Amino acid sequence: MNHEKGQSLLEVIIAMTVGILVVTALVFAVIFSLRNANFAKNSAQATKLAQEGIERVRTLRDRDSRVDYTKDDGSVTEKFSDLWPISFDCPANCYFYFNTLNILTGDSIGRFEPISSNFQRQFQIKNEGTDQKEVTVVVQWSDFAGEHQSQLTTILRKL
Repeated sequence: MNHEKGQSLLEVIIAMTVGILVVTALVFAVIFSLRNANFAKNSAQATKLAQEGIERVRTLRDRDSRVDYTKDDGSVTEKFSDLWPISFDCPANCYFYFNTLNILTGDSIGRFEPISSNFQRQFQIKNEGTDQKEVTVVVQWSDFAGEHQSQLTTILRKL
């Protein structure tokens, strides 16, 4: 009688293949989870930055703060209340940004202000009748999957 004990080479190869497949699946699951967690973190940060932008515009309105915007005729707005209504030429929206002096300035080309190495923010303000504005803040960022954006919109009434 020939009773061999141990495992054949074929059994060892099959066991190793199954082990490699399990480890590979776990590695891909971890990488996918980390990418999703990073996206969720960036998305939450972008929403927070958009909300902060809306609050900054609301503060400008509440304090009737200084606003610099050179109009087509060369004149410059001086207070936020000068934007009621926006009387200078803008295509559908006027695009604004905060410069380094924290003054709201504007243009009609849709410029984004850099916030950090990964995020950019844009303020869009348009007339909604004579006594209210629609303010939209768009925050963009990019990651491994491409470009993304978070957008918040509010209506501000004239004080």
